Amino acid sequence: PERRNLVLSRRAMLERERAEQKKQLLEELQVGEIREGTVTRLQPFGAFVDLGGVDGLIHISQLSWDRVNDPSEVLEVGQSIKVKIKKIDPDTGKIGLGYRETFDNPWTTAEQKYKPKTCVSATVSKLMDFGAFVKLEPGIEGLIHISELAHRRVFRTGDVVSEGQQVEVMILSVDVGAQRIALSLKALEKKPLIPDKKKEQE
Repeated sequence: PERRNLVLSRRAMLERERAEQKKQLLEELQVGEIREGTVTRLQPFGAFVDLGGVDGLIHISQLSWDRVNDPSEVLEVGQSIKVKIKKIDPDTGKIGLGYRETFDNPWTTAEQKYKPKTCVSATVSKLMDFGAFVKLEPGIEGLIHISELAHRRVFRTGDVVSEGQQVEVMILSVDVGAQRIALSLKALEKKPLIPDKKKEQE
């Protein structure tokens, strides 16, 4: 006061405005609604989207109905997208978003398209100890259990199929609720004849 000087801060004012804007936006947002936003950052676990003053996170599992290894496969920074509000935490201000919900879920028509005892062409997408995942179409995978790979006993999935391989499989069952399709490779192969043990001994 003696020197009649004022210390001003534009940053403090902007931060206060941003905080008020964020508070107002959080009050307006409703779980289940669709909003437009801009992708601001991509991380290995998902993508951050600016909804107009507050950021929300699309987890990598919510980016696509298909299997995604990295968010950059689906989105890029600066891209304008529509997202679905999935979760709002009023205490932390964190917002969970969904992107794949803005597109048709392929599982809604899976029961009509994939009938048990029918055969389909597919691509082996991932090998596991218990079997092989097979991609029927974007967003829909089925599993060939290791016991359904061949009539003989299989110790390693890779002994029968490999990733990227095109295969013909038979559909055993479809569970839309659990999003599971059981497939069989051996059902399309001719079962080998069981040798006569008595003749073998002779």
